[in-house]
Amino acid sequence: MTTPTNRAARKLLMVEPGSVAPDFTLPDGATGEERTLAELSAGHDTLLVFFRGTWCPFCRDQMTVLAENEERLRRAEVRVVGVVCQGRGSVGRFLAGRPLPFPLLCDERRTVARTYGTHYWLAWEGAHLSHPALFVLDTHRRVTFAHVGRSMSDLPVSAILEKILGSPNAPEPKGDAIR
Repeated sequence: MTTPTNRAARKLLMVEPGSVAPDFTLPDGATGEERTLAELSAGHDTLLVFFRGTWCPFCRDQMTVLAENEERLRRAEVRVVGVVCQGRGSVGRFLAGRPLPFPLLCDERRTVARTYGTHYWLAWEGAHLSHPALFVLDTHRRVTFAHVGRSMSDLPVSAILEKILGSPNAPEPKGDAIR
């Protein structure tokens, strides 16, 4: 997998394929517990997904796609870690009504979004958001794919899931078959 082909996204990208994804510590939106990327990804391939916000309909759709594929991801030993540029209070309220099977971490100060090159200002005095973005990390946190979206709907979760997991309609292997 390679970097995105669009120039705008490549300019933003600070964490590139081949590099080791920087570790970070953020509060879990559901529990408030401080979590690290190293702990959450330890020994597993990981999808690190940056969402604009729990208020974003496109992000909610992508969260649903990830949640619906949780069992397949678990069997493939792939973990999902979500990051959202919001405070824990609003994320906690969202998760109380829509629990997710993966951690949704709160980057209220946008430090992780800045480190990963996904942060942008909607307006100089206004909201600070994250472009929708997806980083695929191997078992050693090496970035094998990076995509920073150009718009709120530009997040290729379904395409990445199909590449990693295969078609959802494909028959499951039987016996000792190797995928």
